[in-house]
Amino acid sequence: MKYAYMLAVLLLVGVGLPMLIPGPDGKPIMSPQDWLPDQKTLDTVRQQGQRAIQAVSDSTQKSAEQLETLVESSGLLPEEQHKQTREVFSWRDSEGNWHFSDSIPEGLDTHVRIHRIKPINTLPATPSNDAQPQGPQAQLLQENREGDSRISQILKEVQALKENSQQRQQALDNL
Repeated sequence: MKYAYMLAVLLLVGVGLPMLIPGPDGKPIMSPQDWLPDQKTLDTVRQQGQRAIQAVSDSTQKSAEQLETLVESSGLLPEEQHKQTREVFSWRDSEGNWHFSDSIPEGLDTHVRIHRIKPINTLPATPSNDAQPQGPQAQLLQENREGDSRISQILKEVQALKENSQQRQQALDNL
C-alpha cells in the first residue's frame, strides 16, 4: 500500500508539475492542449478508420462469396440448395387474409409482393425411417424400454410399502 501511494504521488507530480512551472515565455511548460490531438490529426484518424472499415467490409463480402462458391462446388449441399435465391409470392385477398405461394396466382399480377429468399444455413429434413434403429441407437432405445419397466416395478414396490406401513400404523393404533 505504501508503494502504491508513492507511485500515485510521483505520477501526480510528474504530470502536474510541468503544467505549473513557467517556461521562457512565462507560460507553463505544458498544458492540457499539448495532450489532445489537433483537428487535422482527428480527421486523418477518422479517414483511416473509415477506410479500414470499408476494407474489412469488402474483404468480408469477397470471403463470403468465395466460401459460398466453395461450398456449392464441393457438393456438400443438395442440388436444390445451389439456387441463389428463391421467390415467394404473397398477396392479400378481399377478406384481408394473407396468402403465400411459390407461383403467381392468375389475375393478381399487380397486387402480388415478391420476396426473394436466400437459402443460408438451411438443409432439407432427412426422411423419417420407420424401420428399427440399428447399432448404438437400438441399444439406447432398448435400455430406455428396460428403464421404463424398472420404473413401473419400483412404483409398485413403493405402493406395497405404503400399504404395509398403513397396516402397521393401524395395528399400532388398535393397541
